[in-house]
Amino acid sequence: MNPADGENPYESPRSAVADAAVEAVPLVPATKLRRFVHWMIDRVIVVGIIFLGMIVAGIIGGDAVLDWAEGLTWWQDQLIGIVVIIGYYTVMEGATGTTIGKLLTGTRVVDEDGRRITGGQALLRSLSRVVPFEAFSVLLADDEEPRGWHDRWPPTRVVLKRKQVSAPAS
Repeated sequence: MNPADGENPYESPRSAVADAAVEAVPLVPATKLRRFVHWMIDRVIVVGIIFLGMIVAGIIGGDAVLDWAEGLTWWQDQLIGIVVIIGYYTVMEGATGTTIGKLLTGTRVVDEDGRRITGGQALLRSLSRVVPFEAFSVLLADDEEPRGWHDRWPPTRVVLKRKQVSAPAS
């Protein structure tokens, strides 16, 4: 590498893959049925988290915790559920772009350009889910690309996972 040749000796090396033209892969939106299935799976997971949390709290805290749990009012039950929903979806989607339900249905959440969502988008999606009647927003959405409020507000999309493309033979 000679600086006289116009090459920068401090530039990072390039590979043939990085220089090749990247062809955009179209994002395929998840259907309403697939989204309903992963919603149901995730709801079961959330209930399981609450159940296991109560078991652990009962083991650690004994009868006092069990008495407290039996005395919870309706709004306290709802508050615990909301906290677990927000925590579960924010952590899962923020860290991995998916949830257990999405993993099982072959979907993931991305931003408008198909990139991984940010932590802020994951949090806004989670907060949107606890808005009353939000679950119906997907049901009433367009069939071509069903997007609920939790998709529109942070601008995100739920799409089918891309299939792995093998590298061309050299």
